[in-house]
Amino acid sequence: MRKTAFALTALLAALVLTVGWVAAQPLPTAGVEILINRDAVNVRLSPALGADILGFLNAGYRTNANGRSPDNQWVRIDFNGQEGWVGTAVINVFGDMNILPVADPRSIPYGGFDSPRSGASDATSAINGRLADSGMRLRAGPSTAYPVLANPPRYSVFPLTGRTASNGWVQVNFNGTLGWMVAGFVEFQDNHSITELPVDGIVASAPPQSDSTRENYFGILRLMRDRVELAQPSLDSIRATWTTVALGDRAACQNFPARPSDINIANELLAANYGTLEPLRVDFNAAMATLRQAIDLWIDSCRLPQPPSGVVGEATVSGALNVIQTADAQFANLRARLDELVPPDLEVGEGSCLFTYQDQFDILQVIAKGQLILDSLTPRKTVVGFCLDAAAGDALRVELLIASGTASPLLSVSPFDNPTQFLGVGRPVAGQALISLGPIQISAPGRYLIIISDTAETPPNADYALLVSNIAGQTVTGPGLGIDPTTGQIVVNPVQAVSTPAVVPTIASGIPTSTPGVVPCPGTQLNCNLLLSCAEAQACLRAGNFTLDPDNDGIPCEETLCK
Repeated sequence: MRKTAFALTALLAALVLTVGWVAAQPLPTAGVEILINRDAVNVRLSPALGADILGFLNAGYRTNANGRSPDNQWVRIDFNGQEGWVGTAVINVFGDMNILPVADPRSIPYGGFDSPRSGASDATSAINGRLADSGMRLRAGPSTAYPVLANPPRYSVFPLTGRTASNGWVQVNFNGTLGWMVAGFVEFQDNHSITELPVDGIVASAPPQSDSTRENYFGILRLMRDRVELAQPSLDSIRATWTTVALGDRAACQNFPARPSDINIANELLAANYGTLEPLRVDFNAAMATLRQAIDLWIDSCRLPQPPSGVVGEATVSGALNVIQTADAQFANLRARLDELVPPDLEVGEGSCLFTYQDQFDILQVIAKGQLILDSLTPRKTVVGFCLDAAAGDALRVELLIASGTASPLLSVSPFDNPTQFLGVGRPVAGQALISLGPIQISAPGRYLIIISDTAETPPNADYALLVSNIAGQTVTGPGLGIDPTTGQIVVNPVQAVSTPAVVPTIASGIPTSTPGVVPCPGTQLNCNLLLSCAEAQACLRAGNFTLDPDNDGIPCEETLCK
């Protein structure tokens, strides 16, 4: 049975990035060293023979490795302030090379797909840079080996979000695309300096190029699965042939089974989904090669002079049957993995919706406004998702109540077709069991995604209630969900209709408020150093910027603004 919440779990990373300006952290070092074991070793721009040579290293040179190629034939090092690649054939490795992050500047963004330092981002910064010259390229990493993402025009001004340890490259956000530029061509504004930027920059909300290839991703998975099925008759046919020969009978040397070909994946698609597609591509081609070997063994046997009995040698038959057994196992493994990744071809039921995100999919329950949902968070179910259809003019209030047990839930609401555009994000205030988001104003009809996820370090074990109410034109005197103090049962408090919509304060919502007399949040991505007062910090905490309150005590910026 397929495990659930794959896509929802993947979306949580984007949620963490969205609720605040992402803290910059250097990429982890693996503690793996290399020793050059011969003179005049080439250091290349990318992990490939024939790539541009950056320089040379002689025997006895020792340094740290910080990455490896997907095939483990190359390691990445820091070479005079820039990325360089050395072949493993000319080095001694001290440490486990397999703990190094997989990298390839031609297809994998700097930081890898799990922690991409380039791609889509709405991050801002107090430090800005200006491009004095034209013709500069924005790349997916701090090296000319990385692909170009954009070409900012002359005099462009953009936020600066990071740098390399050597100060040779800076990370910038150009029109929503996080990438890297040569530092020497960027002018720092307002007397800021490069040393103020964090080493290795910040994490993007998605790797570069991934959005434009999402539909093709599922298309290539379906194509792989279809081609496995197309190759199955050839496998069945050659198995029958070799089984006939193994039993001592003659087999016809004609109408040989079709020889399946390998599969190729476009570079952009492969780069955007490397962690999933590359292992599948390698294993798919290996399976087809094994099947071709079994067919070719029979073709070669038919070309050779046969003994009087017409029976092929025993060693050849045994070898062919072993090859077919290997192909059987490879085909079964491919089917299982592809079936796990490909969304169902059938339409989901009326009460369900199919949600896909970052190469994963989940089938979620569709709920209605006013419907009380009772469910649980458990160690085996730490994230749950629901679909909701809303109409233009709705003002949604989404409430989550922990009825019993222990959990630290995070509640979020976003458009179903744009799940990283979070309209509301909240978690319970210390000592309270209720999260209330809204009102979330709906301007156009559509489907929306609600996610409940536990964020505690210890596994959750709690019962909860979920209620979505349309409070447009309603009188709201208190929360919709509560617990009867006498019976301990969950109760739903009604709201009353009025002729004009009531003004409802936003509680822990992802939408900044501007209620009269209340200081608004100037931006949900600002940190404590960029806010002007404790009132602004409190407004931004209510608006969903939980990075302002790392100890989750309900007091934001308590070291600076709210002492």
